[in-house]
Amino acid sequence: MKLYMGGAWQGKCRLVMKSENISEDEIAGPEDLPDGKKALAAYHLRIQKQLKQGMDPVRELERLYEQLPDIILICDEVGAGVIPMEKEKEQYREAVGRCLCRAAELADEVYRVVCGIGIRIK
Repeated sequence: MKLYMGGAWQGKCRLVMKSENISEDEIAGPEDLPDGKKALAAYHLRIQKQLKQGMDPVRELERLYEQLPDIILICDEVGAGVIPMEKEKEQYREAVGRCLCRAAELADEVYRVVCGIGIRIK
């Protein structure tokens, strides 16, 4: 697994396409099954949906890794800034953080993307 993470609109997908030599067609969206795709974009939105369905996002990440150990995850960081007052939004933030921590543990490579530049941190 590889993990590309960073703030919204920082060029993560574009960097993945360039760095990994893949096309946009090879990137699944958060609602798609990533079977046959090389990357999964907007992973944070997938986590949000899993929470709404009462699923454990960390466990779902581990299942995804078991099925597709070579998947490239592309995820927004959502933990910076003001802590939300709404419990649901706070739980979402925490779930994304937990999933990113677990994904970083499982990943062979981890990149933080800022202004379209990928900084390898693992």
